[in-house]
Amino acid sequence: MAEGPPVNAERPWGQEDLLQRLASAVAGRRLPQSLLVHGPEGVGKRSLALWIARALQCEPAEAGDVPCEACRPCRMAARLEHPDIHLHFPMPRPKRAASRARLREAIEAQRHERLALLREDLHARLDPDAVTGLYVAAVENIRDQASRRPSMARRSVFVIEDAERMVPQSASPEAANAFLKLLEEPPPFAYIVLTSGRPDALLPTIRSRTVPLRIAPLPTERVAAYVTEHLGVRDDDRARAVARRAGGAVYRARTLVDSEAGESGAAADGLLAAALDGSPQARYRAASRYSARGARGELEPALEALRIRLRDMLCIAAGAPDAALDSASGRGAGAAGGGPAEGAVLEALGAVDAAMEGVGRNLNPQATTALLLEEMSAAFAGRPTGRTAGTPQFAGVLRSL
Repeated sequence: MAEGPPVNAERPWGQEDLLQRLASAVAGRRLPQSLLVHGPEGVGKRSLALWIARALQCEPAEAGDVPCEACRPCRMAARLEHPDIHLHFPMPRPKRAASRARLREAIEAQRHERLALLREDLHARLDPDAVTGLYVAAVENIRDQASRRPSMARRSVFVIEDAERMVPQSASPEAANAFLKLLEEPPPFAYIVLTSGRPDALLPTIRSRTVPLRIAPLPTERVAAYVTEHLGVRDDDRARAVARRAGGAVYRARTLVDSEAGESGAAADGLLAAALDGSPQARYRAASRYSARGARGELEPALEALRIRLRDMLCIAAGAPDAALDSASGRGAGAAGGGPAEGAVLEALGAVDAAMEGVGRNLNPQATTALLLEEMSAAFAGRPTGRTAGTPQFAGVLRSL
């Protein structure tokens, strides 16, 4: 079969210093066997994890210039076809199988279907409207694959995305505990790269057995350059506005450009209007727009946009409208001159953070939205919710203006 072009052979953009250090560690055989790649949503965790996998499988790795992107292992890895690179991610639980063996087979079949989608688009969102997780049977597949010697290379590499979702419910840690056994005694030829946007949600025993590798957000000017060069936004003001909203995450900027004229902004405006209205009827109407399933598909982008609205309200309420990412949205919500006070907006941001955590755990979107709007309305009405302490990314906003 003829080999196609390495369409997914991309270097994590803007992380040259980090890549150089990692390449040196691979060449010097100093790379830890178990890594935890973490950082904000859209910062490039998948790209970096797969880049590390290519570097480990690159034939001239000892030369220090890895991955070379030219050798056969690099080309196969770039197409997600290398037999010794195993990419796993949260998926829907298959329908009830006759046996555990059949369940594991069904999960592996699902995984290969989704790998075909990622070969077409590395940034594809998998199962956005489904309840997904890394269930026990999937972890058993990973452990079984890790116990086998590599079929082509000297090493096998396992990339496990959204590793915190090995515990889809706090009362069901079986998957994470099963994975812990692999981390405690990994085969000498197996490298494990976890990714997580919420590393604090991982079991402490898993975190303690991995070496953390944080991908730092990029400066706004670097992200603006990415928006101009790679996303085709030629207007400098628009590129910079997208970069500011992206918060240093280049792949979040990609999503913003794709959805600028989409529905997430309108959905955020609807949620904010319902919270400001304060009536149970307005809250009910807003929550009823969401289905009982699939929070990550529709509700998650709306909450991300709502964060921006509230951040801008906070900037304007604090007397710093120039620091707003989209000052028109903040003013439109009445944040200036009689709008909610700074403390109320911080309380509302805490409620949004709690809702985002619920989205990550695949909680019911209607119930999540209803609780969010109730807490936001209470905050705007001057009834403290106790959520302010749960907003670490916003707690220092006033100090940074």
